[in-house]
Amino acid sequence: MNIHIAKNKYLDSLLILMLGSAIIHMILLILRTLASGDWHALNYVHILDVDWFVPGFLAGFGGDVVSWVIAGVLYLAILKFNDR
Repeated sequence: MNIHIAKNKYLDSLLILMLGSAIIHMILLILRTLASGDWHALNYVHILDVDWFVPGFLAGFGGDVVSWVIAGVLYLAILKFNDR
């Protein structure tokens, strides 16, 4: 595999491990959501465990939608400001 994120091979390996784990985690959450119909599993705030520190934060379907909008805005910001 010839993926380079950082110049340091140890940091590179760690970042690839984290990215791979996150991808697998998201695939499992999507499969769980499709199987159960529980859209809260894809709540971005829930995925980050913010609701663990602030119980009830963005709870309910409206909170799920707001969390997806937050994730979308973050994605667009990264896309805009990531120099390539």
